[in-house]
Amino acid sequence: MRDNHLHTHFSYDSDADFVSYLQACDGDIVTTEHYDLSNPYTKQDDVPDYVAYSREIAKLNAEYDNRIKKGIEIGYYEPCEADILNFLSDKDYDLKLLSVHHNGVNDYLDDEVADMDKHAIIQEYLDKLEYAIGRVEADVLAHFDYGFRLFDVTVDELKTYESQLIRIFQKMIDHDLAFELNSKSMYLYGHEHLYRYALDLVQSLGCHKYSIGSDGHKLEHFRLAFDKIQEILDEYGIGEGEII
Repeated sequence: MRDNHLHTHFSYDSDADFVSYLQACDGDIVTTEHYDLSNPYTKQDDVPDYVAYSREIAKLNAEYDNRIKKGIEIGYYEPCEADILNFLSDKDYDLKLLSVHHNGVNDYLDDEVADMDKHAIIQEYLDKLEYAIGRVEADVLAHFDYGFRLFDVTVDELKTYESQLIRIFQKMIDHDLAFELNSKSMYLYGHEHLYRYALDLVQSLGCHKYSIGSDGHKLEHFRLAFDKIQEILDEYGIGEGEII
């Protein structure tokens, strides 16, 4: 099971290197480097250097039997859509994650967000996530809970948004995106119960495309809790053929 959500030093918030990941597993790796325009956390556009990224991968692939695939995590922000599409237009990636990380003022993991009204933030985030799907070409809908990671949310609370979540997941399926099981959300932010609820919804809609990712930014988080993820896959009857 490949870790489909991984970062290296080509992402603004990681110092990890390819070789450490390669030496920690036997199979292929794919890194999904952050692409976030108007990033309120860094106060700048964070754009991975595609030429340098491709060059380093090509060099390592000659040594490591072509085990590295190219990827990107697209942080969608509506005011920058034209720039996002322009950037992606001439790039070749093996895997593209779709994310919503910020609202132009705050990244949803900024400390001050934790003190804001929980339900207002959840509603704002879900609206942005619903809009983002289909606006850019992608393979995976990443961490559906990113906008409310900082909050303790019960399943009953999340159920108040069920009709919108169903729209979001149906749109995800219609655009042939995989649903991501994000182990950082599940086990570092304590949202396994929310992912189980989401799995119930996506399966009821007929989803047969899933992606597993640690959201790792350092070696210690590579393939984080994948043993627990496998147990959930078995419990929900999700087979190898449904995992991208």
